Amino acid sequence: MTDATPTSPDAPPSPLARAAADRAVTRYFDAVVDTLADLVAFRTVVASGVPNARNPEFLRLKAYLADAAARLGLDFEDHGPALVLGLGESPDRLGLLTHADVRPADEAAWKTDPFTLDRDSEPGRLLGRGVEDDKAAVAAALYSLKALRDEGLPARRRVELIVSLAEESDWTPFREFLAGWTPPPLNIAFDALYPVVTGEHGTGAIRVTLRDAPESAGEATRLVSFTGGGYLSQVPARAEAVIAGADEPLAAALERDAARSVPGWFEIERDGGTIRIRARGVAAHSSAPWTGRNALTQLAALLGRHPWPPTAAGTMVRLVNDLVGAGHHAERFGNLAYAHEVMGRLTLTLATLTPAGAGGLVAALNVRRPVGRTGPAVEKTIRAALDAWRRQSGAPLDYTTDIGDPYYVESAPHVPVLLDVFRHYTGRPAPAPISVGGGTQARLLPNGVNFGPAMPDEPYTGHSDHEFMTVDRLRLNLRMCTAALVELAG
Repeated sequence: MTDATPTSPDAPPSPLARAAADRAVTRYFDAVVDTLADLVAFRTVVASGVPNARNPEFLRLKAYLADAAARLGLDFEDHGPALVLGLGESPDRLGLLTHADVRPADEAAWKTDPFTLDRDSEPGRLLGRGVEDDKAAVAAALYSLKALRDEGLPARRRVELIVSLAEESDWTPFREFLAGWTPPPLNIAFDALYPVVTGEHGTGAIRVTLRDAPESAGEATRLVSFTGGGYLSQVPARAEAVIAGADEPLAAALERDAARSVPGWFEIERDGGTIRIRARGVAAHSSAPWTGRNALTQLAALLGRHPWPPTAAGTMVRLVNDLVGAGHHAERFGNLAYAHEVMGRLTLTLATLTPAGAGGLVAALNVRRPVGRTGPAVEKTIRAALDAWRRQSGAPLDYTTDIGDPYYVESAPHVPVLLDVFRHYTGRPAPAPISVGGGTQARLLPNGVNFGPAMPDEPYTGHSDHEFMTVDRLRLNLRMCTAALVELAG
């Protein structure tokens, strides 16, 4: 995350904007929290083989938002993979982009049901799947529009709250919606960080497949499995390895090495010659991998202290330690590491290890790249690193790459207004917009920038097993969103 081009000096929001923002908090904050609780209860997680727009849980959410629009005095359109809730009749339009789909939740890792808003277990925090990403933003935007309507606004621009139902998985349905619907010329998304995000890394994947080498079949002591992770955009919090035919010296050495690590990182079970090692990390969004602790790379480092026959799992340990390691910026992956003066450094995260057919094992690595190199140049560098490792190791390795493009807005007319609102209400210096490692659907809209909902110097909890937003930040989000809407639409 880095600063971009500086903007003009501070200009505090108008008295009208400040008054409307104060009234929004006084009148509607409790309703925002209640609405958030309702939204969290919808298990809007992608289901295999069922488009989100036809998933019963998403259909229930649509009905709920249609009722909310009628109650709050907003018009409502159902476009299948997106909903549009509007206020005003002006031909000039301002878009507010949110999304209501969420990542899966490992319920065993949560203290309470992740799909029930927890208001009590941690005072001052609201916990639940989707709270930070992105359902609190939906709730706050709804009542900012209500506050705008109370003021008899907008007069200058129609405001349209766009609720995407397909952000966390396949973006194709949302792109198809945009192909048949003209978006507003100015757009604000609430799916990243404050103060204003004008740059997003290109998101991509490297998938590496390894298979058992024939010479590993006769080995008595071998690593038979090495798995973990949930999905590509999450730093994995759990990993597991199984060793067959372990003798006493190997078992003792593994237990000794595990004991020297941070307490709680590893759990070792022995059953005769079989050893099962479980690694525990900290889940985080892979756009900021340094905020988590990668269980897969931790386990690879532990296992890498011992030689293994060339099973797929044994070879994968070597590959992970050689090309990924404990860093976050592709420091070991050939010449892949690079940085841009505005957008910062490329990141590389080992996200999942999953079994494949015929004794195979697939590693999925998340790549997030800034501007500064072309996509083909990045892919060429990846291929060179993997080809060199294959030659050096002699491993039966296959791979695919899919490298996305970064997004960078050099200027947009609403950015100075948003920065002024942020500076006024937070008291923090914000001389310029910033760039982030994540990728949001703001990039699909004209002049799309992000305005929150997370603070740049606080841990981002979206996609984690401890997702929350503080009550104070939700209140601040409501206040700043309302003030910004009055300034831009009133």
